[in-house]
Amino acid sequence: MSVPRRRYLLGALAGSAVMLTGCAVPGQPVAANIAAERGDMVLTNQEVDALADAWTFATDREISRREIISLELLREPLAAATDQIGFDYTRSDARLYAEMLMEEKGETGEPSEELIDVMEGSLLVAAFTVLPTDLSAITAVAQDVEADAVTDTRAGSFEADGYIELLSQVATIATNAASAGETYWFLLFAGAPGLYDEDVAWIASE
Repeated sequence: MSVPRRRYLLGALAGSAVMLTGCAVPGQPVAANIAAERGDMVLTNQEVDALADAWTFATDREISRREIISLELLREPLAAATDQIGFDYTRSDARLYAEMLMEEKGETGEPSEELIDVMEGSLLVAAFTVLPTDLSAITAVAQDVEADAVTDTRAGSFEADGYIELLSQVATIATNAASAGETYWFLLFAGAPGLYDEDVAWIASE
Protein backbone atom coordinates (compact mmCIF):
# COMPACT_ATOMS: atom_id res chain seq x y z
CA MET A 1 0.00 0.00 0.00
CA SER A 2 1.45 3.35 -1.02
CA VAL A 3 1.62 6.39 1.27
CA PRO A 4 -1.29 8.05 -0.61
CA ARG A 5 -3.41 4.90 -0.13
CA ARG A 6 -2.51 4.76 3.56
CA ARG A 7 -3.54 8.37 3.96
CA TYR A 8 -6.72 7.72 2.00
CA LEU A 9 -7.61 4.75 4.17
CA LEU A 10 -7.09 6.63 7.43
CA GLY A 11 -8.79 9.70 6.00
CA ALA A 12 -11.86 7.76 4.92
CA LEU A 13 -12.22 6.12 8.32
CA ALA A 14 -11.50 9.30 10.24
CA GLY A 15 -13.98 11.22 8.12
CA SER A 16 -16.68 8.72 8.92
CA ALA A 17 -15.67 8.80 12.58
CA VAL A 18 -15.99 12.56 12.75
CA MET A 19 -19.44 12.27 11.24
CA LEU A 20 -20.42 10.00 14.08
CA THR A 21 -19.14 12.15 16.78
CA GLY A 22 -8.46 -29.46 19.19
CA CYS A 23 -11.80 -28.08 18.67
CA ALA A 24 -13.94 -27.67 21.69
CA VAL A 25 -17.73 -27.78 21.58
CA PRO A 26 -19.68 -24.68 22.68
CA GLY A 27 -20.61 -25.14 26.31
CA GLN A 28 -17.56 -27.30 27.06
CA PRO A 29 -14.28 -25.91 28.45
CA VAL A 30 -11.22 -25.36 26.29
CA ALA A 31 -8.09 -27.44 26.78
CA ALA A 32 -5.31 -26.42 29.14
CA ASN A 33 -3.23 -23.47 27.94
CA ILE A 34 -5.95 -22.42 25.46
CA ALA A 35 -7.51 -19.00 25.88
CA ALA A 36 -10.15 -19.32 23.14
CA GLU A 37 -11.23 -21.43 20.19
CA ARG A 38 -13.57 -20.79 17.28
CA GLY A 39 -13.59 -23.14 14.33
CA ASP A 40 -10.00 -23.56 13.18
CA MET A 41 -8.86 -20.57 15.21
CA VAL A 42 -7.03 -21.52 18.42
CA LEU A 43 -5.64 -18.79 20.68
CA THR A 44 -3.15 -19.92 23.32
CA ASN A 45 -2.28 -18.16 26.56
CA GLN A 46 1.24 -17.56 25.22
CA GLU A 47 -0.21 -15.85 22.16
CA VAL A 48 -2.34 -13.66 24.42
CA ASP A 49 0.85 -12.64 26.25
CA ALA A 50 2.61 -11.83 22.97
CA LEU A 51 -0.34 -9.77 21.73
CA ALA A 52 -0.45 -7.91 25.04
CA ASP A 53 3.25 -7.06 24.69
CA ALA A 54 2.65 -5.79 21.15
CA TRP A 55 -0.24 -3.70 22.40
CA THR A 56 1.88 -2.13 25.15
CA PHE A 57 4.55 -1.31 22.57
CA ALA A 58 1.97 0.32 20.30
CA THR A 59 0.10 2.34 22.90
CA ASP A 60 2.38 2.60 25.95
CA ARG A 61 -0.42 1.18 28.09
CA GLU A 62 -1.50 -2.26 29.20
CA ILE A 63 -4.49 -4.08 27.76
CA SER A 64 -6.65 -6.59 29.57
CA ARG A 65 -6.78 -10.27 28.76
CA ARG A 66 -10.46 -9.92 27.88
CA GLU A 67 -9.78 -7.11 25.43
CA ILE A 68 -7.09 -9.14 23.65
CA ILE A 69 -9.25 -12.27 23.37
CA SER A 70 -12.28 -10.29 22.19
CA LEU A 71 -10.27 -8.55 19.48
CA GLU A 72 -8.77 -11.83 18.28
CA LEU A 73 -12.14 -13.58 18.14
CA LEU A 74 -13.47 -10.78 15.94
CA ARG A 75 -10.42 -10.05 13.79
CA GLU A 76 -10.58 -12.83 11.21
CA PRO A 77 -14.38 -12.91 10.74
CA LEU A 78 -14.41 -9.14 10.29
CA ALA A 79 -11.59 -9.37 7.74
CA ALA A 80 -13.66 -11.93 5.82
CA ALA A 81 -16.72 -9.66 5.80
CA THR A 82 -15.27 -6.32 4.66
CA ASP A 83 -17.14 -6.51 1.35
CA GLN A 84 -20.38 -6.17 3.31
CA ILE A 85 -19.46 -2.61 4.24
CA GLY A 86 -17.54 -1.71 1.07
CA PHE A 87 -14.22 -1.52 2.90
CA ASP A 88 -11.28 -2.05 0.51
CA TYR A 89 -8.86 -3.71 2.91
CA THR A 90 -5.96 -6.16 2.91
CA ARG A 91 -3.63 -7.23 5.72
CA SER A 92 -0.84 -5.24 4.06
CA ASP A 93 -2.72 -2.11 5.20
CA ALA A 94 -2.31 -3.10 8.85
CA ARG A 95 1.31 -4.03 8.21
CA LEU A 96 2.07 -0.56 6.88
CA TYR A 97 0.54 1.08 9.95
CA ALA A 98 2.73 -1.20 12.09
CA GLU A 99 5.78 -0.17 10.08
CA MET A 100 4.86 3.49 10.41
CA LEU A 101 4.52 3.14 14.19
CA MET A 102 7.88 1.40 14.47
CA GLU A 103 9.52 4.15 12.46
CA GLU A 104 7.99 6.80 14.73
CA LYS A 105 9.36 4.96 17.77
CA GLY A 106 12.81 4.68 16.22
CA GLU A 107 12.64 0.89 15.89
CA THR A 108 14.25 -0.98 13.00
CA GLY A 109 13.45 -4.33 11.43
CA GLU A 110 10.18 -5.96 10.48
CA PRO A 111 7.04 -5.56 12.60
CA SER A 112 5.98 -8.68 14.45
CA GLU A 113 2.87 -10.56 13.38
CA GLU A 114 1.42 -9.72 16.79
CA LEU A 115 1.85 -6.00 16.21
CA ILE A 116 0.20 -6.38 12.80
CA ASP A 117 -2.65 -8.32 14.44
CA VAL A 118 -3.16 -5.48 16.94
CA MET A 119 -3.36 -2.96 14.13
CA GLU A 120 -5.60 -5.17 12.02
CA GLY A 121 -8.11 -6.03 14.72
CA SER A 122 -8.50 -2.44 15.85
CA LEU A 123 -8.67 -1.08 12.31
CA LEU A 124 -11.36 -3.57 11.32
CA VAL A 125 -13.53 -2.89 14.38
CA ALA A 126 -13.18 0.84 13.68
CA ALA A 127 -14.19 0.38 10.05
CA PHE A 128 -17.25 -1.71 10.90
CA THR A 129 -18.28 0.90 13.46
CA VAL A 130 -17.80 4.18 11.60
CA LEU A 131 -18.27 3.36 7.90
CA PRO A 132 -21.77 1.78 7.78
CA THR A 133 -24.91 3.72 8.67
CA ASP A 134 -25.62 1.27 11.50
CA LEU A 135 -23.98 -1.51 13.48
CA SER A 136 -25.89 -4.40 11.89
CA ALA A 137 -22.85 -5.87 10.10
CA ILE A 138 -20.60 -6.02 13.16
CA THR A 139 -23.54 -7.12 15.29
CA ALA A 140 -24.06 -10.14 13.00
CA VAL A 141 -20.37 -11.06 13.28
CA ALA A 142 -20.46 -10.65 17.06
CA GLN A 143 -23.53 -12.90 17.27
CA ASP A 144 -21.72 -15.59 15.26
CA VAL A 145 -18.74 -15.33 17.61
CA GLU A 146 -21.03 -15.65 20.63
CA ALA A 147 -22.63 -18.77 19.16
CA ASP A 148 -19.41 -20.52 18.15
CA ALA A 149 -16.57 -19.36 20.39
CA VAL A 150 -15.37 -21.34 23.37
CA THR A 151 -13.21 -19.52 25.90
CA ASP A 152 -11.28 -20.16 29.07
CA THR A 153 -13.84 -19.91 31.88
CA ARG A 154 -11.53 -17.50 33.71
CA ALA A 155 -11.85 -15.04 30.83
CA GLY A 156 -15.65 -15.25 30.59
CA SER A 157 -17.95 -15.85 27.64
CA PHE A 158 -18.40 -13.62 24.62
CA GLU A 159 -21.75 -11.77 24.68
CA ALA A 160 -22.72 -9.92 21.50
CA ASP A 161 -25.29 -7.56 23.04
CA GLY A 162 -22.93 -6.41 25.77
CA TYR A 163 -20.11 -5.97 23.27
CA ILE A 164 -22.14 -3.84 20.88
CA GLU A 165 -23.42 -1.67 23.73
CA LEU A 166 -19.90 -1.05 24.98
CA LEU A 167 -18.63 -0.54 21.44
CA SER A 168 -21.10 2.30 20.98
CA GLN A 169 -19.68 4.00 24.05
CA VAL A 170 -16.07 3.53 22.97
CA ALA A 171 -16.96 4.89 19.53
CA THR A 172 -17.63 8.30 21.05
CA ILE A 173 -14.15 8.42 22.59
CA ALA A 174 -12.49 7.17 19.41
CA THR A 175 -14.32 9.55 17.11
CA ASN A 176 -13.36 12.46 19.34
CA ALA A 177 -9.74 11.34 19.03
CA ALA A 178 -10.13 11.21 15.24
CA SER A 179 -11.56 14.72 15.28
CA ALA A 180 -8.52 15.85 17.26
CA GLY A 181 -6.25 14.45 14.55
CA GLU A 182 -4.79 11.51 16.46
CA THR A 183 -3.14 9.15 13.96
CA TYR A 184 -3.89 5.89 15.75
CA TRP A 185 -7.34 6.76 17.04
CA PHE A 186 -8.66 3.43 15.76
CA LEU A 187 -6.63 1.57 18.41
CA LEU A 188 -9.09 2.87 20.99
CA PHE A 189 -11.67 0.41 19.68
CA ALA A 190 -9.77 -2.41 21.35
CA GLY A 191 -11.05 -1.01 24.64
CA ALA A 192 -14.42 -2.74 24.21
CA PRO A 193 -14.13 -6.27 25.62
CA GLY A 194 -16.90 -8.66 24.72
CA LEU A 195 -16.17 -11.21 27.44
CA TYR A 196 -18.31 -11.14 30.54
CA ASP A 197 -18.32 -13.03 33.83
CA GLU A 198 -16.97 -12.57 37.31
CA ASP A 199 -13.27 -11.73 37.15
CA VAL A 200 -11.03 -14.58 38.22
CA ALA A 201 -7.30 -14.47 38.87
CA TRP A 202 -5.25 -15.80 35.94
CA ILE A 203 -1.66 -16.97 35.87
CA ALA A 204 0.07 -16.19 32.61
CA SER A 205 2.32 -19.21 32.80
CA GLU A 206 -0.58 -21.70 32.89
